[in-house]
Amino acid sequence: MGHERIGFLPQTKKWRMIVDSLSRFGDGEISVTQIANDTLNAIKTTYNKMPYDESLIKALSFIATLSFSAKQANQVDFLNSNGYSVDANISLFSLMASAQNYISTEHGSLEINKLAKDSTMQAIIDYQQKHDSNQLALFSEKSENVWGDTGNGAAFCEMARTFFSSFTERQLKYYIERAAASSIDNYETLKSFNQQLSEQSKAIADHSFEISKLTQSFAAGWFNKNATDSLPSEKQIEGFLRMSFGKLREEFRREVDGQ
Repeated sequence: MGHERIGFLPQTKKWRMIVDSLSRFGDGEISVTQIANDTLNAIKTTYNKMPYDESLIKALSFIATLSFSAKQANQVDFLNSNGYSVDANISLFSLMASAQNYISTEHGSLEINKLAKDSTMQAIIDYQQKHDSNQLALFSEKSENVWGDTGNGAAFCEMARTFFSSFTERQLKYYIERAAASSIDNYETLKSFNQQLSEQSKAIADHSFEISKLTQSFAAGWFNKNATDSLPSEKQIEGFLRMSFGKLREEFRREVDGQ
């Protein structure tokens, strides 16, 4: 197989290093290029559908509601009356449990549902970890309530970027693993590929975070415009998702084309 150059994500030096690492195994038993192309095709197809996925709409609604709740006289009561189930301290545990229950789906993809839940929980964990001055109490029910200061576009923007970063990272790995399983019929080779993919997790995570910066240019403005006096509607959430996934999809296309 050698060192095949794979045109399937941003052609940065960092990504080429990841690709080279993934292509150093197998001794010609499989085509990493085929796996890469299958991954890209899956992303291009699904990113058009993402803005209308029930789980993703609920995930962004969860984040927007959490931010908007900080504007209310009684944040806890507001959250509990809008589908959350938080304790008096809005502890991280209660928020994570709320996300699990809130982000449900009856007709959507169960795979996307799990990715949406996991990415939402990552967003709230990262936000609290970054803003909680008492790091030792991060997972304590009595940890400092950082959520009373989230009623602004900057807080929403930060959580939204983490969400898209985490979602992109998890989805890339999911599609790569699925494409590899379809292309590799040898267990030891598949095991070797997945091991190489695991070793590149941090690089893929860093790259996903860089890509997610695209959402920062409008997320704060969107929140300040659509969540001033009331919660954004489902249609407004869809619009935000269309813009976000549209920018991400265009970035994938642009980089693949070498522009």
